[in-house]
Amino acid sequence: MKQYWKIKIAMRAELLCAVEKFPAIKEKITSLFNDSEEFQALCHDYFLCVKSLGQWEMSVEKDERFLREYKDLKTTLEKDLLQFVDHLGQKHNHDLL
Repeated sequence: MKQYWKIKIAMRAELLCAVEKFPAIKEKITSLFNDSEEFQALCHDYFLCVKSLGQWEMSVEKDERFLREYKDLKTTLEKDLLQFVDHLGQKHNHDLL
């Protein structure tokens, strides 16, 4: 039972991380997160990137090149999240026709 709660808490953190970045589309993000394993994986990647970037930024021994790579990855993942949400909207509109 303990492991289940750890997984549930981690999943929640991944969802919250995406929602904090894009609060204007909270409902769409939450819906996708609940319905799509692919979107959950993308949120997981984004969460790990943000978490790692934060740890590296606080590190005493900063490697600027490494930080730049993580910042670039974070930007790429944010674009991917938005594209995924946008694709859902287009698919939903198409399904209504």
